[in-house]
Amino acid sequence: MKLAYQIALSAAAALSLNLLAPQLSLAADSSIDSLQSDIAKATKPVPWTELLTSTTTKPRQFRGSDGKFNWLWEMKITSFSGHAVTLDQIDVIAHQKNKEETVLSLKDVALKNKILNPDKKSVPNELRPGASVIVFINVELEKPLTSEDLSFTQKIRYRAPVLGAKDPKPVSKVIETAPLTTGGATIVISPPLRGKGWLAIGGYASIIGHRRALFPISNQLLCAQRFAIDWLQVSADNYTTKKPVTSMESATCYGKPIYAVADGVVVGVVDQFDNQPQFKPSGNIDFPGGNTITIKHNEQGQEFYSFYAHLLRNSPKVKIGQTVKRGEQIATLGNSGNTTGPHLHFHITDAAGTLGSDGIPYVFDQFELTGTFNDLKKCLEADDKGLPQTLDKSPLAGKHQQELVKEGHVVDFGE
Repeated sequence: MKLAYQIALSAAAALSLNLLAPQLSLAADSSIDSLQSDIAKATKPVPWTELLTSTTTKPRQFRGSDGKFNWLWEMKITSFSGHAVTLDQIDVIAHQKNKEETVLSLKDVALKNKILNPDKKSVPNELRPGASVIVFINVELEKPLTSEDLSFTQKIRYRAPVLGAKDPKPVSKVIETAPLTTGGATIVISPPLRGKGWLAIGGYASIIGHRRALFPISNQLLCAQRFAIDWLQVSADNYTTKKPVTSMESATCYGKPIYAVADGVVVGVVDQFDNQPQFKPSGNIDFPGGNTITIKHNEQGQEFYSFYAHLLRNSPKVKIGQTVKRGEQIATLGNSGNTTGPHLHFHITDAAGTLGSDGIPYVFDQFELTGTFNDLKKCLEADDKGLPQTLDKSPLAGKHQQELVKEGHVVDFGE
């Protein structure tokens, strides 16, 4: 009996070991992989990093009114080299489902134009010891990136002396940043304005203005205006401003109603500033938007905030805490705050701060594109002088849905 019991026990133990064998094998494999990784790290040269990088936002895909798909973010590069470092090229690589694709390559003048270097004594792509620069990344694609495991890395080619070498002669080096994961879905809203002839100034495609409005606020680098647009209006007889240009009423857009872009709750109303004289911005850094309204929304499974600036004094029709509906008139277009002429400044952010928040992309549910200004400099000069505008025809003319209006495009938002 005792022998039979021992045999049965041995058989049970053997069966148990057989059942555990795959798990033990996996555990052993995992242990071996971990050990090999540790050995590699412990025996390789020290991976010194002269350049440290960080990004300011998680990008979200959206479609512009030119039909292209866009991803925007900013990269901060800080040099810890004891010598000057020169940035030669930055490649943005999209990673999706074991596939890699270079979606943007910046070098020479194109790279310099995308860099903000606070050190005015240096050329844009040169970093002195301890210095930092900002690189503005605009990825523009013909087709969308749809993989759920999508991420981006940035390959930076630069020149600097070999670490520890006696000869300070710079050599070419390459580093690749950690993966940048993407954000949520794009917000779909109704337009804040109605009628024909609305011209988008600034916005995501510009290399100046709003796109570069990255500010140090509350110990963070924030770009609330990343997707901000200044809206002017072209009249039926092709004027954005008539003479006399010093009169507010000469601007076609002046006094036009402004509407809530989605259902929400009003969380901010500033209504204390008179119109600024034409061409004389207030310079007020505490309230650059002048009279403003901020509305908190919770739609499409996301929380976001709409911001409307430069409103006419005493025109806000809403109060803090009030619930508003999509398409409800909330104010009138004016010229208060840090502005050189009447227009509506509009953007969407992830928080309530005027500038202390992160700008997120949005698209309008529908609009009709009626033309473009291919030479914006000429357009703005005509606006300043009260001269008629010359609107260019566009092959993109027609109905558009769920797109963000690109700078220079003129649209009809309907009544």
